[in-house]
Amino acid sequence: MSARLALALIMMAAPALAKPGTPGPAYFTGSYDRVGRSGGANPLLLNDRVTIAPEGQGVAIAGCSGPVAQMSFGPAFEVVNLMTGTRAGIAVDCLFHNNGYNRPILTCRLTDGGAFTLWPLPAGSAACE
Repeated sequence: MSARLALALIMMAAPALAKPGTPGPAYFTGSYDRVGRSGGANPLLLNDRVTIAPEGQGVAIAGCSGPVAQMSFGPAFEVVNLMTGTRAGIAVDCLFHNNGYNRPILTCRLTDGGAFTLWPLPAGSAACE
């Protein structure tokens, strides 16, 4: 019984890994166009670029300015295309799917009201202009 409890505690404490059939963090590497709105009391329109880089078993989404979103896979095991994380203490959820070129498109929302979509740019595109 104690072995089951120990396993349950380890699984809860560890960051969520990519689920079976879900691409790993390296799949998301690259530059993306970001279009949407920021959150908070005075939301602004977003139309810029971000980069996604693998970070351990998750990814980091970084804009040209502002805080980085630290994302991991999960926590809902039955949702294989979900990443969750935080950006400056604000919760972020992103659903991802593939475009016709087998590149990821992410649709994200923040608990402060922000929401945006990320479209992949061709390999080698500059993240910030």
